[in-house]
Amino acid sequence: MQIELDKPVVLALAVFAAALVPGTAAAADMPEAAKTCADCHGENGVSTNKDHPTIAGASAFFLENELVIYREKARPCVPELFKEAEKKPPEKDHCALAQSLSEDEVTALADYFSSQDFVPADQSVDQGLADKGESIHAASCDRCHTDGGSLALDDAGILAGQWKPYLLRQLKHFKAGERWQPEKMAPEMKDLSDQDMKALVEYYASQGPERFQ
Repeated sequence: MQIELDKPVVLALAVFAAALVPGTAAAADMPEAAKTCADCHGENGVSTNKDHPTIAGASAFFLENELVIYREKARPCVPELFKEAEKKPPEKDHCALAQSLSEDEVTALADYFSSQDFVPADQSVDQGLADKGESIHAASCDRCHTDGGSLALDDAGILAGQWKPYLLRQLKHFKAGERWQPEKMAPEMKDLSDQDMKALVEYYASQGPERFQ
């Protein structure tokens, strides 16, 4: 099943893109709206939990985009992660949390985390699978996720150095049509086998130390 966002949401994303210039936000004190995110994603957005992605260094547009997608419930809301959190979030899941934020709060937290430095996860790599994943990336992913998935582009999150369990879960969500994705991405995901996805995850893990020195 291909999930499509409503037209008003697409228009909202266009407004965000026009208003924000990725990478220009100056590092500042954490805004109040970002504190709940920091409980799971780390105070500066660098996660130490394999189930939670690092959000530091992602573009402000990408972060706002994902919150809009959560508001629309166009990606899994993962309430189980909220239940497991040491500090219980004020809402039941990501979707409810995104819906509770004002536009100003969304902008503030996106600006804050985008201004932080991305730090790759410290994790082992299966080099044999990573080599296979490099070929898959070059053939299917590099057009949008350039430099080994390390660039924080407007609508592309950082893949290099991201936690492997998190990335694998998201690839499965994309393939199953459970998470909204750009139209151009769906055919590429459809052709990936389970082993291909594991290889891609290993490749991106291998790129962390190499791309973020």
